[in-house]
Amino acid sequence: MADRQMLGETVYRQITDLILRQEIACGDKIAVDALSKQLGVSRTPVTEAVQRLAREGLVELFPHRSAEVVTFDKKAKTDLGLTRIMLDTLAVQLAVRYGSPAEFDELRKIADECYEVAKAGDVFNWIRLECEFHLGLATIGKNMNLAGIMKSLYQKVRLLQFVSYVDNDISLNMIKLHFDMIDKLEQRDVDGVIRLIHKHLTYFYDLDEHMISLVRIDF
Repeated sequence: MADRQMLGETVYRQITDLILRQEIACGDKIAVDALSKQLGVSRTPVTEAVQRLAREGLVELFPHRSAEVVTFDKKAKTDLGLTRIMLDTLAVQLAVRYGSPAEFDELRKIADECYEVAKAGDVFNWIRLECEFHLGLATIGKNMNLAGIMKSLYQKVRLLQFVSYVDNDISLNMIKLHFDMIDKLEQRDVDGVIRLIHKHLTYFYDLDEHMISLVRIDF
């Protein structure tokens, strides 16, 4: 049983990586037989991985057992952005209240690594670390339900960011905001860190002022 679970996890990670790197592109059909042959496994772990990816929002399932990688129209991007900004707004407020200096130091290490890989042009890994940074905010806030909800979205977030990537200089400017956020967290400046998280996410998701005005959680 343990070996089967380990194989299933390995296959899941391999297929996820193929999708996130767009070797299986958005809109592509997922050929289970071909993937099974490519990965050297039976159909079962591939089918299970595809079903798991469907639950995570990376794959869409259709009748007759067909599946394809999701695509993003403008509304899908806006909806995901609004969801993220609501969750992150709560996350930073909790982080201000419950975060410790040691936890902020660990978050700064993630921010440093994210900036360095982005500066080197490693788009895949800066997006991975960008998501890790935001999940870190939720973890610092000591609310595991919130962290779990955010984590459930982040495969989809990573895919959207990868396929939408355009300009590394603009991305670097947005990544630099991580350091400003940490400064505000250390200062326990709730309003300051909320403004920064809104600026950070609004840029990417093209959210308008009306949408942003809806997002604020006060304790």
